[in-house]
Amino acid sequence: MQLRPMDRSGLSRPRVVVAEPFAEDGLAVLREAGIDVDSLVGRSRADLVDALAQADGLIVRSETRVDRELLAAGPRLAVVARAGVGVDAIDVDAATDAGIVVLNTPGANTLAATEQTFALMLSLARRTPSAVQQLREGVWDRKRLIGTELYGKTLGIVGLGRIGGNVATRAKAFGMTILAHDPYVSAARADAFDAKLVDLDTLLRESDVVSLHVPLTPQTLGMIDAGKLCLMRPHAHLINCARGGVIAERDLLDALDANVLAGAAIDVVAEEPPPPHGTGAALHRHPKVYATPHLGGSTYEALARIARELAHDVARVLLGAPASGAVNAPVPDGPESERVVPFLEVAYRLGRFYPQYAQPQRLPAFALVLGGALAGIPPEPLTRAFLSGLLQATTDRRVSVVNAEPIARELGIVVDARGDASTSAYASSLRVLAEGTSITGTSIAGSPRIVELDGYEIDATPAGAMLLTQHADVPGMIGRVGTILGDAHVNISTMQVSRNTVGGDAIMVLSTDRPADEATLTALRAVSGIASVRSLDV
Repeated sequence: MQLRPMDRSGLSRPRVVVAEPFAEDGLAVLREAGIDVDSLVGRSRADLVDALAQADGLIVRSETRVDRELLAAGPRLAVVARAGVGVDAIDVDAATDAGIVVLNTPGANTLAATEQTFALMLSLARRTPSAVQQLREGVWDRKRLIGTELYGKTLGIVGLGRIGGNVATRAKAFGMTILAHDPYVSAARADAFDAKLVDLDTLLRESDVVSLHVPLTPQTLGMIDAGKLCLMRPHAHLINCARGGVIAERDLLDALDANVLAGAAIDVVAEEPPPPHGTGAALHRHPKVYATPHLGGSTYEALARIARELAHDVARVLLGAPASGAVNAPVPDGPESERVVPFLEVAYRLGRFYPQYAQPQRLPAFALVLGGALAGIPPEPLTRAFLSGLLQATTDRRVSVVNAEPIARELGIVVDARGDASTSAYASSLRVLAEGTSITGTSIAGSPRIVELDGYEIDATPAGAMLLTQHADVPGMIGRVGTILGDAHVNISTMQVSRNTVGGDAIMVLSTDRPADEATLTALRAVSGIASVRSLDV
């Protein structure tokens, strides 16, 4: 979404509290969007509680505990954003109950984490850290440092999501054979990476290197335990740049001592930083382990990318639009995400547009038709985005993608979302149908467009102040409307005119730099041949 400074119509500017270090790139995005930034980096929790009383947003990393008590201190909070992937320190359920959007940036550190995986993989294969340490100690002993090549080896990837897929792509360049285990991906996705989908036991038995790229969930907690480790080859290496709790740490220590596998490289442990006498610290000291202190996303480029992406999403939420990385209102992952995310904005804008255009006496039942390439995807994210826009334009409730569905149920609003893969002029589209009204939108180069209104073909960007007229298709109509708006000092930025037949009915859709006042609207409605004039703020 193209961010534009917020117009609060005389209200105070939105305020975001930053509780932990956050790159200047992200702070600049927030300020350019008209958001005040209040830095509390290094301050006490009591100071943070006080600051949240006037805050609309909160940005944290991993050290701030965002619990129910802290959330209650921010009555205006609309968004809590985590500059990173995990949200373990945020009470997501409490935020959802309060209608607060929880954001993270799951894709911003993909490249950094992928490269860290290969840094550890190559370190194990060539024993580079040991070689460096020996030279620093004045020891020259090449025979003890003979390594292995990645070429021709089998890499087992557990979790073929964003990072796992990137690892697979780069592993092919090393000439490796790829096995993958992921119960949530299709064979087509595996084929796209030239990877063979297998069960976990087969992957562990047949891989020379095993790399973990799964989230920490009840299903993955301790998934690599003694029984699984015993399946690995004695010369195999295990790499974990995902989450520490995925490996049963005591079992890994025992397996390394028993020579069940040759070595491990870990960027994460279950408790960070690890207690001195805990299993994580023991792994860090083990001679067969190369360990780093959770550096997977720690590159200058990744930190800047995280800050920019997160700040854009925070600004979107404070503008009222759906976010692309909401933890408590998720979108599909992988290739489906690439199709869905641009249409979140389309769905939201259609929701805001409908009641101002149709002006219904009451909200009817809606059909949301997912056309073309959208037809086969889960409709829930698009439904939530549509409802958030619709309810923001029709109620005084604080509505976001997080609480739009329960509020809609409370108000008796029904949306029937369905797919329609039939061919049309657009590869993907969203169509809203409600009591004789039809509005179709699409996304062109990332920009939402309305391309059909009740059978009239148009191409209009639904954003900001708009005017819509329905009028007779007669000469001079455009000139009359333009003259009235010019006399009122209302500047027209774009204009779209569409008619059903020559000399029949027509519509005109105008984007303006500011809304027309009531006197101007009255003058437009008095023009002979104009049937209706609507002023919209989308």
